[in-house]
Amino acid sequence: MIDTRTNRWLLIALQILLAAFVLIPFFWMVSVSLKPATEPFAIPARLWPEAPTLDNYITAFRPEFRTYFVNSLVVSLSTVFITVTLGLLAAYAFSRGALLIITALMSAVVLAQMFPHSAIIIPIYKMMRAADLLNTYWALIIAYVSVTLPVAVWMLRGFLVKLPVSLEEAAAIDGAAPFRIFRDIVVPLARPGVIATAVYVLIVTWQEFLFALSFTSTRDMRTLPVGLNDFIGQYGIRYGELMASSVMVSVPVIAVFFFLQRYFVAGLTAGAVKE
Repeated sequence: MIDTRTNRWLLIALQILLAAFVLIPFFWMVSVSLKPATEPFAIPARLWPEAPTLDNYITAFRPEFRTYFVNSLVVSLSTVFITVTLGLLAAYAFSRGALLIITALMSAVVLAQMFPHSAIIIPIYKMMRAADLLNTYWALIIAYVSVTLPVAVWMLRGFLVKLPVSLEEAAAIDGAAPFRIFRDIVVPLARPGVIATAVYVLIVTWQEFLFALSFTSTRDMRTLPVGLNDFIGQYGIRYGELMASSVMVSVPVIAVFFFLQRYFVAGLTAGAVKE
């Protein structure tokens, strides 16, 4: 009994230490965003400002920031819709087929997850330039779909293989067409997997920097991660405004993840279980 209680308290203490290690940088970001211009450089450094102010948020929330926000929203939501739609169709085919070619294709999908963004950015850039899509929403959407679709297929397949095929067979006996079976039976049952995949795609595309920097060249097409560079100049860094913008960029994704985290964790767990 003593050993069990000791282990429990030790586990709790380790969890608290881990949470503090992860959250202290975010707490410091919020703290700096509330400090006046000179206080971030005060010695000794203060964990919390003496006189918190919202001036940095007011300054950071300028028209350019709102443009960046709209760009990120358009690109992220479009990528989520396209990736989840294509991923669900592909995952359904992979989960219901038993042919060797389908197994090989699924292995290729898993293999595609191993390539870093830096390894594929040059060929994607050349294709976008040849198609005259640089500095457009479509350049970013296509690039983001290409890097998120393999993971989306893998996650969604983990859900679909667990759905009972007998429901689809019963609907087919009753005369339902294949597309109606997919729309009215498979999609509603796979809703947790769809939500989990959508959350993953949203997180990846909302914070992506490399493609957004490479494929856009004007201010009116920048996304939020690239727009944060506005506060980093040749002669200094405006830390207060930079941290205020970082907080505003992080809040939407944190809110989405907070409300849908159980679906996201379930999606990762389902995709990781070996059949």
